[in-house]
Amino acid sequence: MKNSLQSQKGIGLIEILVGLSIISIVFLSFLVLAQYSLRAQEYSKSKIEAINLASEVIEANQSVRDENWNTLAALSLETQYYPVISGIKWTLTTTDPGLINGIYNRWVILERVYRDANDDINSSGIEDIQTRKATAFVEWNDHGQIKQINLITYLTNWHNE
Repeated sequence: MKNSLQSQKGIGLIEILVGLSIISIVFLSFLVLAQYSLRAQEYSKSKIEAINLASEVIEANQSVRDENWNTLAALSLETQYYPVISGIKWTLTTTDPGLINGIYNRWVILERVYRDANDDINSSGIEDIQTRKATAFVEWNDHGQIKQINLITYLTNWHNE
């Protein structure tokens, strides 16, 4: 009987060690999951802010177009332009104003638009000088990785200036 009690005491200690190991593994798993969740939430926040900044770039281009189509049409194509507020209105400049909120860089590139025989936008055809393709880019550094989003719109000379 004495032999039986001594072996049970050893088993109890092993059970405690196994139980503590299982609890430690579960706790560490929750910590890893929480860290992943926080990183995903941070990335989602950054991406939403980047989308809002890209939308603002599109709005700035629309503002420049509405002010005077010829100003927009005179800009060089395939060139990076940065939207900045000058006085009380948006302008497009080739001078990089620096990072926004210390994180984001944004710009727009204007391109020619071509139309086919059905007057649909196409990659080839006749150039439509009354329309420009505007691609807004926003770029930021996310934990050592460069992330980028872009939004595309078409700007037309709806005033027919």
